[in-house]
Amino acid sequence: MSGSWSQRISFRIHQWLGLASALVLLIVGATGALLALEDEITAMLPGPTVAVSGPVLPMPQLSRQLALPGKTLQRIYLEAEPQYPGRAQYQDRQTQQREWRIFNPYNGKILGPLPAVSNFFDDVMALHRWLLLPHSVGSVITGTAALMAIGLLLAGFIRRAPDRLTNIKDWLWWKRGSKGRLALWQFHALIGTWLFIPIFIMALTGPWFAFDWYKNGVKQWLGSPQPTAVADVAVTPNADAVWHNFLSIKPDGHFARWYFPAQATGNVRIRYLEADAPHPQAFSVLIFDAAGKLLQQQRYSDLHGGDYLLANIYALHTGLFFGLTGKLLWSLAGLAFSSFAVTGVWLFFNRRARPKEQASGSAETLIAYASQSGTAAAHGQRLKNWLEQQGAGVHLRSLANMQPQDLGAYRQVLVLASTYGEGQAPDSAIAFQHQLATTALALNHVNVAVLAFGDRQYQHFCAFGHWLAQRFSELGAGTLLPLQEVDRGAELALQQWNAALAQKLHLEPSSLALDSWQQATLTEHRCLNPDSGREVYHLEFKVDGNWQAGDILELLPLWSEAKSREYLRQIGLDADAMVSTHTGVMPLWQAQAQCLEALSVTQNSLSPQQYVNAAAALAPRSYSIASIDSQVQLMVRRVAGTDGWEGRASGALATADVGSNWQVRLKPHSNFHLPQADVPLILVGAGTGLAPYLGFLQQRRKLNYQTPVWLLFGERYAELDNYYAAELTGFVDAGVISHLDFAWSRPQGRYVQQCLQAEAARLQQYLASGAHIYVCGAIDGIGAGVQQVLLQILGDNLLDELQRQGRYHRDLY
Repeated sequence: MSGSWSQRISFRIHQWLGLASALVLLIVGATGALLALEDEITAMLPGPTVAVSGPVLPMPQLSRQLALPGKTLQRIYLEAEPQYPGRAQYQDRQTQQREWRIFNPYNGKILGPLPAVSNFFDDVMALHRWLLLPHSVGSVITGTAALMAIGLLLAGFIRRAPDRLTNIKDWLWWKRGSKGRLALWQFHALIGTWLFIPIFIMALTGPWFAFDWYKNGVKQWLGSPQPTAVADVAVTPNADAVWHNFLSIKPDGHFARWYFPAQATGNVRIRYLEADAPHPQAFSVLIFDAAGKLLQQQRYSDLHGGDYLLANIYALHTGLFFGLTGKLLWSLAGLAFSSFAVTGVWLFFNRRARPKEQASGSAETLIAYASQSGTAAAHGQRLKNWLEQQGAGVHLRSLANMQPQDLGAYRQVLVLASTYGEGQAPDSAIAFQHQLATTALALNHVNVAVLAFGDRQYQHFCAFGHWLAQRFSELGAGTLLPLQEVDRGAELALQQWNAALAQKLHLEPSSLALDSWQQATLTEHRCLNPDSGREVYHLEFKVDGNWQAGDILELLPLWSEAKSREYLRQIGLDADAMVSTHTGVMPLWQAQAQCLEALSVTQNSLSPQQYVNAAAALAPRSYSIASIDSQVQLMVRRVAGTDGWEGRASGALATADVGSNWQVRLKPHSNFHLPQADVPLILVGAGTGLAPYLGFLQQRRKLNYQTPVWLLFGERYAELDNYYAAELTGFVDAGVISHLDFAWSRPQGRYVQQCLQAEAARLQQYLASGAHIYVCGAIDGIGAGVQQVLLQILGDNLLDELQRQGRYHRDLY
């Protein structure tokens, strides 16, 4: 589930709320842990006692005995144990400062200030609730931190929630052998899971003590309607009457808390404990008016539902509600919550301190990728996120930025290697390949797993991945996992390798998910070159997410039931035959429509199950995005096969209706992005290879870049295939394109590589100014032709240097 949008969002919420509130939660958690055991700690220390001599003084007499000049008596607390002195709270009439005194409840004699341990816990409470700041400021800070804690706890819980019940063991138990950053992450995550309930209760009840709006809202939501107590403010409360009526309810007078009106007028509120009170905060409440008349009585034993919860807010906040066991657990939870502030911040900055393309720190795992179109790089980023989320130290690096000796710093290396064209390494990995081929480096202590990406249509399928695996073996590296081939990003192969890797590393496989597909709506559809015989379509989709010029939209070419049945009928297979696939048992037509590439076979040469076993898994189709915002714009050529069937995706898109829905996902293509700086560009494209350049030009116009851009575009017929002529003319008129060359192969017989060769001087001038070269189109056409011309003009060394500098970009198919 952690690969889903909900867990990605929850992770970010958890992360940023935790960082924003870390210091406050560190203090509040530590002080809360201490306050939860205040009674137990106080009871262990010697404290003042008084001689028990009859009943306590009546409250009227006691209040007179406790009166102090210049101070207003606000509260009188009588303890449950008769040998303990009472406590009285005063407020200075000039400074408004409050203070406590202890007194003998049997004679009213004031014994002095609170004991040192009580003063200590008062200071701890002030730090816990107000950070020792003025109440109006500190309570806002701690209350806000508590609200943020509610959010980060829920986000953290969602982030770690197991996908299936079978994963609960991995969710709750420590993974043996963990050490370093992984061990710290496990402590952070597991303790948070084990103690989630007490920590969440503390966070949920915390704002009650900070915000009146929160308290009043909870009361209104949970509490029963309360009668309005009308106070007689014209007279001083009749203390004798109040005391008399109180004794009629609680004859011994013990463990009562009296709350007097601030100006000695109005109602008197008394909280007391019944004999059967389950805990020291299970108060019953009495409210008397100034004449001593009982206005309201609320017995704790009569409470239920929301009123019962409201009466126990403090007991729930401190764990007292659950007895001594609860207080110990809540104290432990407070310490744990305090520690999360330290571990969470450390994990964040330890992670952020490692640049994505650099090896720093002591990570044991390296993810190294060689990517041409972004597939290997995208999966490398997913692996990195997965490993880091489980606490593993990991570096993600492109082979373009590495030398073979860098591998020796790691215990295990995951190599994600695309094969480009007929067995070649991606452009960015050519230098690394040359160095690895000649090195005598010993890698005996390194275990390597190679995930090889390729296209089975080419003869040398995944050749670069196989070469890397063989070379690593020759250098003494161990095999972490057998080499896995991936045909055109097939998800089944990726899932199998992911599962094997998770098992090998003893990690949670469910959290390593592929990027999820989304439903996109086709909003515009038109043919750019009708009657050409090689139609190209302008398509626009409404897609959620972010992309930039040069990125790719992957589309899953699902077939309808009718189309699947027709194809199976033509090759002589029973569409309703039940077959077994990697997603389960289903009719053959459904497997063909949703799971399998079309496999050309002769009539009745295979059984339905043999056909399924032989067919390749359905792979997404990739299209360069031709826009930078709003809608995703594509250029798609309608492709017809030699068997009479159209391309599975292009044929369907060519006849698609506006409003139809498609399964798509965005894929970053970092090798084909614009440079961050405003530098000159040479854009070489043929056919639908024009698509990414439309996005490039839009982005440069938006950024108001001023350096020159040279666009060379080739197609067959000027009168039919001059795509986006008006838009390109507009870019020229606006100065976004400095020089525009066309190459029409019919009937002129002119190709873009010939334009480039004829303009060798311009090419040299652009490159001397720091230009980047981009080439997009067919690998066997423009790809091979432009490469040959560049070698003739620049030579091997200069072209290799451009590749090392990241100034030569190719998107070929």
